[in-house]
Amino acid sequence: MSTYHLKMPLAILLLNVSCADAVENTNENQTSMWEKTKQAIANMWDDGTQTVESLIKQSTETVFPEEKDALFAQVWNKVIPTLNKVLFLEKEQETLPESAWFGRDQQENKSEINNLLDEAVTILSISHTAQTRERIYALEQKIREMKQKISQYRQEQVSAPIRSTWKMTVADYEEKIQQLTELINQSNTTIAQLKTQFAQELSDKGLFITQEQLDVLLSSVVGDDIIQSSIVYDNVKQISQQLMDLTVKSGEDIETSQRYYGMYTVLLKTLQYMQHTFINNIDEKYLPKIAQITANVQDLTATTQNFLRGNLDENRRQHLLANLEAQNLTFKTAMLYKQHLIKQRRKIIIARDKTASDLQIAQNTYKTVRVSGELINLLRTSQKYFDALLNIQVPELLVFENMQMKQEFAILTKKLAE
Repeated sequence: MSTYHLKMPLAILLLNVSCADAVENTNENQTSMWEKTKQAIANMWDDGTQTVESLIKQSTETVFPEEKDALFAQVWNKVIPTLNKVLFLEKEQETLPESAWFGRDQQENKSEINNLLDEAVTILSISHTAQTRERIYALEQKIREMKQKISQYRQEQVSAPIRSTWKMTVADYEEKIQQLTELINQSNTTIAQLKTQFAQELSDKGLFITQEQLDVLLSSVVGDDIIQSSIVYDNVKQISQQLMDLTVKSGEDIETSQRYYGMYTVLLKTLQYMQHTFINNIDEKYLPKIAQITANVQDLTATTQNFLRGNLDENRRQHLLANLEAQNLTFKTAMLYKQHLIKQRRKIIIARDKTASDLQIAQNTYKTVRVSGELINLLRTSQKYFDALLNIQVPELLVFENMQMKQEFAILTKKLAE
């Protein structure tokens, strides 16, 4: 192994997303990873019957170190068999025909590899940080439901009797509204605490962000992808350390060291697959939706302006002018959102372009590694760079002109996620 490769920053290698073996045929799977992860995490702690009070109570419980270790042990036990399957299929790839009428071919094999990489990313995304994010989601959803219930109560309160022995009275509805309002306030307080905890958990993984950036992260359609990346990087770092420890314990066993290094290369490809999916989602899902939204707003603005020119009634003109103002806000926010997505995408693209040639060397290393000492040196070098991986994905600090634009940003996020 060359001296150059031993000194090469492996964190940069991890950011490369051009690996053909890892990224072909990913379109079918590109939107599923984080949704699978959120569902898996939700299943771990939510049986679907929790009340708002129990959500608040659970969200304030302390996570002890032994619980973190147990969760990583769970990730290790689940991901290692998946990595071994990928390693076996990649060895098999070299012996398969490019295409075949009967039996397995390279295209079918690559599709199965990508499915396993998808599975690996889902497993590597499990952590207490992801659980914290899921609890924030759950409380936010409960708040929306309670607000809808309050709206329903207020509507029913209009026709409710002042006194009654068998019907809900005005006072009864008012009491229920007050109870829900109090629960909403408690939930908002808990969410604020969870956000502080969430920021600390991200900083523990190497992602240092301000409160403003955290708000962008939690409200952006690519925020979950960034969160997922931080979790996966941290788990990969720990798995890499475990592989290094196991290699040391294996002594000079060549077959064992090759197997562990093979698993390490699969970890790299898993990260490449995730990064490619990140970029693909922006290119094929979010940016086209933004383009459609802005086109619709421009068409609506043109129609509104035509109505305005042909209408002399002052009251109607005031309504149309208010519509134009709202449409302009949506358009400006959509353009801000587009810039936000492009900047996040550009960070990954820059890293990919700079490391394309180095990645080829890393892919070739598995075929040339001979003794465990080489693997140990390589893994030890990589540990220094995992912490720096996240810096390239820190969200840009968006400057909203007013609260209305910030709210509009949140509305667009829902539209983009549909």
